[in-house]
Amino acid sequence: MRQDELSSSLKDCVQRELVSDVAVLFSGGLDCSLVTHLAASYASLSLYTVGYEGSHDLKAGEKMAKEMGLPWYPILIDDSKVRAGISFLRSTLQLHDPLTISFELPMYFVCSSVPQPMLLSGQGADELFGGYARYVSMNDDVRGKAMRGDQDRLVAEGYPREALLAKAFGKTLSCPYLCPKVMIIARLYSPGELIGPEGNKLPLRRLASDLGLSSSSSPKKAAQYGSGIMNAMKRMASREGVPLSEWVQGIE
Repeated sequence: MRQDELSSSLKDCVQRELVSDVAVLFSGGLDCSLVTHLAASYASLSLYTVGYEGSHDLKAGEKMAKEMGLPWYPILIDDSKVRAGISFLRSTLQLHDPLTISFELPMYFVCSSVPQPMLLSGQGADELFGGYARYVSMNDDVRGKAMRGDQDRLVAEGYPREALLAKAFGKTLSCPYLCPKVMIIARLYSPGELIGPEGNKLPLRRLASDLGLSSSSSPKKAAQYGSGIMNAMKRMASREGVPLSEWVQGIE
């Protein structure tokens, strides 16, 4: 019953929010491919994957886009583009934490590159359905508290920050997993029902499997790592002989 309600609520949120021409922040993973599949019935989608040449996300994004039969476009980045992105995020959003910056850079590159007026994102799935690796070692009580704290921070800080970033480029951000109906249903699952031998985010994996998506078995790969951005930031900081946090502050 809950699986049916989850599927129905995701479809409703996608259908209600989307305009006709949509850019998808697409890593090829479970979260984005599931909402992409649902959205394909209601909008014209273009899938965009950010990464250094040869990165995990570029390979996974292209493979999954072909499987889904949807147009896919790589957004290739390099060190100079990453530096420019860091400068923008620091000056526009006042971001200074290296991890937060590395996480938001893929969205910055999509926002600054695509013509579509709306962006579709899989943001929120990890917090709602137990997607982070650190949840696995926690008992159910600790995991539940950690997830609720992460959800609260996402709603209060993460989503508004990304919506502001999209707005800076004249775009609207759609995050179906953060629709109130979806969040209510997600919280009906106990922390123990989200992680098992099949992996994490089990309700979403089962939906994706029912839809025939190979991403139903994809492991979690954070955007800052799958794109190659975090490794590049660490490499540049090391080359200049300064800690990463200090290096970020020195970007002009």
